[in-house]
Formats: sequence, C-alpha cells, structure tokens
Amino acid sequence: MSLRICGAARRGGDGVTTSAVPMKGKGSARARSRWGFVLALAVLLGICLFAAYRSALFRLERVQIGGNERLSQAEVMAIAGVMPGDLKWEVTAERVRQRLLADPWVESAGVTWRGNALVITVTEREPLALLQYHGRFYLVLDAEGRVLGQRLLEEGERLPVVSGVTVERALRGDVLDDLGLKDALTLLWWTGEPLLEQLSEVHVRADRYLRLYLTGGTTVEVGVLPDDAAAREDHIQTQLRGLLDQLDRVPASARGRCQIDLRVYGKVLAQGCQ
Repeated sequence: MSLRICGAARRGGDGVTTSAVPMKGKGSARARSRWGFVLALAVLLGICLFAAYRSALFRLERVQIGGNERLSQAEVMAIAGVMPGDLKWEVTAERVRQRLLADPWVESAGVTWRGNALVITVTEREPLALLQYHGRFYLVLDAEGRVLGQRLLEEGERLPVVSGVTVERALRGDVLDDLGLKDALTLLWWTGEPLLEQLSEVHVRADRYLRLYLTGGTTVEVGVLPDDAAAREDHIQTQLRGLLDQLDRVPASARGRCQIDLRVYGKVLAQGCQ
C-alpha cells in the first residue's frame, strides 16, 4: 500500500521511495479571498473616483465677466471657450487666459476661480482708425496698426479713415508694417477731442506726406513728419495746438473752403478761412 506523506521525499523501509504531495488547504483559499477583496476594493475606488471626477462639485456653475465694452459677454465666453457645466480641471485659469489673449480685441486678461465661479476681467484694445481694404470693406486698426477686424464704413462707431495705403491681404491680429500708415496712426493717437470728432480722413501719399480732411470741408496740409520719435511727438503736439486755435476762429460758413498749412514747425498758415 502506498502512502501520501506531507513533507520531503522519504525512502520507506521496503526500499520504495515516496514523494511528498503539497496539500491544498485553507492557506490557498485565504490568498484567493484576499486578492478578490483587493480587486473589489480597487474597482469600488475607481468608481468613486470617476463619480467624483464627474461630480457637480467640480463643475463650472457661472461666469462673471468684467471690463468688456465692445465685446459682449457671449463673445467673451466664446473666446474663452467656457460654458456652465465644464469641469474645473478642463478649463484651468491659465488656459482660459491664453485663449483670451489670442484674440486681437483683448489687450490683457485676468482669470481666477472662486469656488465654482469663473471670474474673467478683460481690457480691450481701442480702435483708432479704419483703413480702406477691398471693395466696401475697411480694416479696423488700433494705434499699433493691429487688425482688430473688418467692417463696412457705416457699421459701428464713427472712426477716421486712412486712405492711400494699399493692403492686399490682412488677417485679424496682423500688425501692418507700413511707414506711412504708422505716421497717420501716430498723428491720430495724439489728436484728442474735439478735433478727432471733426477729422474725417487722413490721406497718406507714397512719400509719407499727410493731408487731413475735416467734416466741414476744411483741408489741412500736415506734410512729412520727422523720423526722430521725440522730434515727431513735439512737432505733432505743437502743430495740433496751433490747428485747434485756428479752427476756433474759422466761421462755419468758411469751413468748406478753408485750407490750413501745418508744414512749417511752429506756424499755422490759413487761406480762405475768413
């Protein structure tokens, strides 16, 4: 009769070698039970984490927008790429801020989370002039020559027109690099109220010579501005002060034929203005 023996192999008294056979008992059952418990716990933990990930506790409930003047709240939200219900870690403050700064209308932006509310503050660029483009369309430019968009002349707020500068193709956000255009924009930037309200058009010649057309029909010869930045600023401010003083003395009946010459620094020459 052969025996089943737990332990090492033994040689029996009759010379027959018997081998040990491991016994399957409570130890292996406990191991399987332990691994099953760990697996179930891991699955439960994963379900809980997924539920927390999708929970309303971490979702965007409302958006507070401030600082916008020309952009509507809907436009700011569209640029930011956010909407109620978004998960907080999918619309981080820095990611939203970079989206806003990518739009040419937005000069600076601040974005913070306050609980489940996203607070957005923007500073918009100021449109300064319209540039004749293709057909009836005009480019909307800021003081740096950045293209903010395009529109028809009769649309939106009234802005002075820059003519004489040809642009074949321009995209939103492009900064136009034309010296004559930069001269015109510099002049417009220094032109304050009430003169800016009277300014209808700035014509730029190929040699960067500037001529102004006022709404009443008065023409103003500005000429070529100095290249030096400091001299240019002084020249513009001095001549504009003289122009305002001269316009105050021009009767309304004479504005249609009045011609003013600002080409000589420190002098304002007028013809047909009485």
